[in-house]
Amino acid sequence: MLESTLRMLRFRGLLGTLVQRELKARYRGSVLGFLWSLVTPLILLAVYTFVFSFIFQPRVAGAEPYPLFLMCGLFPWVWIATSLQEGTVSLSASAGLIRKAVFPVEVLPIVPVLSNLVHLLLALPVLAGGLAIGRVLGFAVSGWSAVTLPAILGMESLLLGGMVLGLAALNVHFKDVKDIVANLLALLFFLTPIIYRLEGIHFPDARWAQLLGRAVTFFVRWCNPFTPFTQATQETLFTGSWPSGATWLHMAGWTGFSWLIGI
Repeated sequence: MLESTLRMLRFRGLLGTLVQRELKARYRGSVLGFLWSLVTPLILLAVYTFVFSFIFQPRVAGAEPYPLFLMCGLFPWVWIATSLQEGTVSLSASAGLIRKAVFPVEVLPIVPVLSNLVHLLLALPVLAGGLAIGRVLGFAVSGWSAVTLPAILGMESLLLGGMVLGLAALNVHFKDVKDIVANLLALLFFLTPIIYRLEGIHFPDARWAQLLGRAVTFFVRWCNPFTPFTQATQETLFTGSWPSGATWLHMAGWTGFSWLIGI
């Protein structure tokens, strides 16, 4: 594991070049170019604000204003989902490049993680503007705890890096992996506290429902690697609270496990 990690560090210049190439290729021929990274989240924020303020008003305790709560979890999730889907097919899609050049192939799955991280970072000013407006309107959102966001995103990058390394290797041999990943992500979206708070999970009083509820809650809290990162992001950006030591340990545990398995 250490040897592979050091090898990727030695080729960090190549990794940066590939990330730049990916970003330029994505917006080549576009009039707005990188501005789409601002326009798209701005439109999402405006649409969700209108929908959840005037058409459908969800009752989620401790999540007001709800559109901002949703965005604090949804923006990172878009990064997660896109990185995993693109990273899974990165090796098979770059077969020609691998045959022509001599470099560690472990670099290729990391490129989608970092390029999509750039898109997330470009979208953060839009979210920051929304949070600032929320504070002006009297909502107790955000605070100095936002300074911990780089550490959270750094650990999450390693988590995703380990995942895409393993998934990309599997996809070379089993083409069904990319479809399995897409379907699992659709399921995990609802099993990650993005549109709800973990403390707000409730089930009917029937015994079978309570047993099911405990199982689901246990999975969401402890078996979903994205839960601690989502909660930490919501705490730092939305509630303005500092992630607890247990949350940091939870994130570190999943990060180490993912990197160990993937590399």
